[in-house]
Amino acid sequence: PNVPYSGFVGDGSVGYIKLDEFTTDAAKNVREAFVKLKKEKPDMKGVILDLRGNGGGLMNEAVDIVNLFVPKGKMVVSMRGKAANANSVHPTTNEPVDLEIPLAVLVDGSSASASEIVAGAIQDYDRGVIIGERTFGKGLVQEQIMLSDKSAIRVTVARYYTPTGRCIQKPFTGNKEDYLFESYERYENGELFSADSIHFADSLKYYTPQGKVVYGGGGIMPDVYVPLVND
Repeated sequence: PNVPYSGFVGDGSVGYIKLDEFTTDAAKNVREAFVKLKKEKPDMKGVILDLRGNGGGLMNEAVDIVNLFVPKGKMVVSMRGKAANANSVHPTTNEPVDLEIPLAVLVDGSSASASEIVAGAIQDYDRGVIIGERTFGKGLVQEQIMLSDKSAIRVTVARYYTPTGRCIQKPFTGNKEDYLFESYERYENGELFSADSIHFADSLKYYTPQGKVVYGGGGIMPDVYVPLVND
């Protein structure tokens, strides 16, 4: 199932929803879990959406999950490519379920693609707080092209951008090994132990409607950084 568990944590006043993947009905499953929690505890003080280890899936499910907490008509993610037909904008299309409840989204280095779309939009609209590690940085859009021998290739045609204009895709250094062993690179530079090793150029600083600074450069940098390894 997309949502293997939902319940309450802490003193029992905060809801918790674990989302493992963005396959068909992911948004429906999250909605049902949230509505059930609210029904069980109408005075629920907040909700946690856990996207740790979630490698992504269907983009439209990510848009619909954001739509549960963000008003109708808000852009969630845009696609930008070199070809004009690769450019598109994907807004929320439904009425939200809740615009007020405090929301926390948990992420880690394995949260990718659709997980980053959700975390980026929630952060950009000041709708919730992102907690955990910097996400993976998988923001490429592929298009499948069929060949004459009935095989197919997938070609990158665009990249995903958050509402503030941040590119989700991490830069490619040209070294395939560095790209594949991202977790080892994060270990080498000390990122798994502390956020002190992460530095952002001024050009990678973006601002939310409430004036909060958020960072580009690949992946989603959380508001509250929790290192993978603690002393």
